[in-house]
Amino acid sequence: MSDSNLNIDGQVKISFSPGKMHAYLEVSAPIGSGAPCKREQVLKALQENDIVYGIDEKVIDQILEEQNWGKRTLVAKGLEPQDGVDGKLIFKFPLINERLELKEDEKGRIDYHERGLIHNVKMGELLVERIPPTEGIPGRDVTNREIPPKRGRDWRLPRGKNTVADEEERNLYANCDGHVTIVDGKVMVDSVLVISQDIDFATGNIDFLGNIIIHGNIAPGFKVHATGDIEIKGFVEGAQVIAEGSIEVKGGITSGAKGLVKAGQNVYARFIENSIVEAGGDVVVRDSIMQSQVRSGGSVVVSDRRAIIVGGVIQAFNLVQSKVLGSQLATQTVIEVGVNPHLRQEYQELMKTKAEKKKVYDSLNQNLQTFQRSAVPLDSLSDKRRLALIKMLDDFKSLRQEMSSYEERLAFLEAEFEKSHTAKVRVSEVVYPGVRITIGQAVYLVNDPIKYAEFIYQDGEVRLTSLS
Repeated sequence: MSDSNLNIDGQVKISFSPGKMHAYLEVSAPIGSGAPCKREQVLKALQENDIVYGIDEKVIDQILEEQNWGKRTLVAKGLEPQDGVDGKLIFKFPLINERLELKEDEKGRIDYHERGLIHNVKMGELLVERIPPTEGIPGRDVTNREIPPKRGRDWRLPRGKNTVADEEERNLYANCDGHVTIVDGKVMVDSVLVISQDIDFATGNIDFLGNIIIHGNIAPGFKVHATGDIEIKGFVEGAQVIAEGSIEVKGGITSGAKGLVKAGQNVYARFIENSIVEAGGDVVVRDSIMQSQVRSGGSVVVSDRRAIIVGGVIQAFNLVQSKVLGSQLATQTVIEVGVNPHLRQEYQELMKTKAEKKKVYDSLNQNLQTFQRSAVPLDSLSDKRRLALIKMLDDFKSLRQEMSSYEERLAFLEAEFEKSHTAKVRVSEVVYPGVRITIGQAVYLVNDPIKYAEFIYQDGEVRLTSLS
């Protein structure tokens, strides 16, 4: 039989893309007297190849048309899986590059002292929030086989020293007060801040919840504040240093008139010169205190072989002790003990305020007495004058109450000043003329050099006794 007598029906051919995400249909033309392909043949071929998902019914009808015979046409399309969204970490504190950006105020000025090097956090403060990844949505190939999605990338909480996570590992919290930072990819909170350089324009001012150790000096014009202790390996010069705990300065303190060294507890230094120093506890100095204002809620002790206090005002509650007080030049040196210096300052300020209020009180009293002597009936006064009189009376009553409270507080402070019988000033070598010693309310002026002396409070006076 020759080829011209061949009769072949139209055929259905199925093919797939990799992964069977797409199925393609091709219908061949009949040969000779062969019959064209029917829809049932196409459906049977799809069934035999397990193609059940994403079938485009329109394509089946189109592909059976004569003009489309021999064309490879997409007949079924699977559903691509939707990959999960990556998780992420949200940092709840500014990162170092954000903090170190110099910020302008509303007038366009930049404070180069404020660098933002330190970021304090409180115990329990949220540091990092972890947003978990999503699982994604499964896909289907044309045989209806499920195709799993790719889960989003997860991140572990960057847990470092002094941090704690919740049970779900969703949130990271500070486990103590301190400075938060990132070291080797881990978030950590440090209750001790160690700065291995000077405090200057490179670091900016420091304000820290905890203890600070500075391996350098504090430059003029800068501020360091800590809720704990501050240890300074170098010097403090023209700076403001405030600690709620103690302050130790391995070098000396020259804070100047604009600077201040203030501790809630004790202050330790090699020397203090032209400075303002305040301590809730003791001030302990090795070499000298010169031309300074020192206030101590405890004692002021200069202990080394030089051990000199000369010039300025030294105030302490319990004791002032040095080898030498004053100088041969009769430098004015004021020593006050037996009264908490903060109470003494409060007393002086109260006396000043009381005197100012007394003037106003006396003036109001005089005006009210003048009105009373005039015997003018209230009913005859205009509304304006009546209101002015009522206000005058209210002010008078308020001032009288204020004056009474001042008197009570002053009486309390004066009673405290009388408790100064245990306070003393001790000089192991010599105290020079020009030194004024106050114990409680009693005063002793040194007019001649005195050696090996101890000044005590006795019978309402400052008494001089020899050191035993």
